[in-house]
Amino acid sequence: MIEALQNIEALKNSAAVKSRPVQMPSDDPIPQRPSEQQLGEAASLSAAIQRLITERDHHRGRVGAQEHELTRLRTVNEELRRQNERMALVRDHYLQLATQVLTTLKHIDGTIHEVVQKTLGAACENEESDAALLSLARRLAPSAVTNGQTGNPR
Repeated sequence: MIEALQNIEALKNSAAVKSRPVQMPSDDPIPQRPSEQQLGEAASLSAAIQRLITERDHHRGRVGAQEHELTRLRTVNEELRRQNERMALVRDHYLQLATQVLTTLKHIDGTIHEVVQKTLGAACENEESDAALLSLARRLAPSAVTNGQTGNPR
């Protein structure tokens, strides 16, 4: 930025040189030599132009590098977007599998619960029928009066 300001100042100074009235060549066969001031101004102007050219080339190089980096970043971004889409598909697939496994496990749990209930229900019915038979057998059993016992047998 400072160089650009210096270049502008140098151009302004050279514009002052150009705004002077142009001297018409004289008919003298001896060419006039430029003065020291004119030579200094021309050198300053030349240096300013060279600095501007150098800055321009530097900026062109930076623009080229930034365009290359932008292209690379766009390519990387697109690849990441594709990977993200694949990961979303994998995630959805695993969620679907997990849901199916959970549904299957609930079904298995329900089936086991039903089988246990049926088994326990049958066992209770068997115990109740066995208790009724035992009670009937005790009532119908001969009393142990001959052994000296009286009353209901237990």
